[in-house]
Amino acid sequence: MSRGRHSAAPAAPARTRRLPALALIAVLGAAVVGSGPQVAVGTEDTGVPFAGSTSERDAKAASRSGDRATLGAGPRTDTTDPTPAPTFEVADEPTPEVVPAPDPEPEPEPEPEPETVPDVTGQMWTTDAVNVRTEPSADAERVTTVPSATVVDVTGATDDGWSQVVWDGAAAWISSAFLSETEPEPEPEEQAASTSGPSGAACSVNPEIESGLQANAIATYRAVCAAFPQVTSYGGLRPGDGGDHGTGRAVDVMITGETGWQIARYVQANAGSLGVTYIIYEQKIWMAGDSASAWAPMADRGGATANHFDHVHISTS
Repeated sequence: MSRGRHSAAPAAPARTRRLPALALIAVLGAAVVGSGPQVAVGTEDTGVPFAGSTSERDAKAASRSGDRATLGAGPRTDTTDPTPAPTFEVADEPTPEVVPAPDPEPEPEPEPEPETVPDVTGQMWTTDAVNVRTEPSADAERVTTVPSATVVDVTGATDDGWSQVVWDGAAAWISSAFLSETEPEPEPEEQAASTSGPSGAACSVNPEIESGLQANAIATYRAVCAAFPQVTSYGGLRPGDGGDHGTGRAVDVMITGETGWQIARYVQANAGSLGVTYIIYEQKIWMAGDSASAWAPMADRGGATANHFDHVHISTS
């Protein structure tokens, strides 16, 4: 049969809407590894959900979200910055120098009030070599020793056998027994010395000492021996001595007490002719050529012999 115009064209087969294969794979992959609920894919025209109800999709999404949190793919909650903070080196500040505060100046000690010097009422003479002391007592400090026939200023005050004097601008005391209102007469040995000079006769007491003495020391030894026969012992050369005894220029007259002062005054009176340089007795020293003829105190050497209380020491040139 020939085809005519009346024949209807064959009907086109009904078009079935199919989801392309690539789109389906993408949808399934997103459902497995996606980070959240996926958009349901339905038909193009009807909008029918792809699978399951809304509640089922929410449950599955929550399950997948929990799995991702377990695997560490969830949001980071540790806010600690792992980058170490930069460090800065701070220069040490110089330590300020501590300047100690100056010690406060000590307050000056008040000056002692000057001692009142008593008025002088007259003058007296010493009758022998006598000690001048700070108080009216033999135990008081000794100021000096003055030779016989020395004029001293007195105040008229007395205390138990002591007379107050003014010595070197201060009040002092001297034993009243050694003071006189008149000048004492020279002793016989002093008169002989002033007229005829000292004796040079040989001495029978310790004559062996002359072998170690110099000329002036021998002359002094003989003069004292002749004027004071009561002396029973003399000393001379002492080898190894660092003073005049070591060179034979000194003589020791072994005597004590007042006789020792008499010998000292006798040697003083003849010091020029005997070549005497100094005399020591009872811790006092007299130097030849001293215009005041004063005896000066010496330091304590620790014993009677060292302080010359048991002998008169005479040094010569």
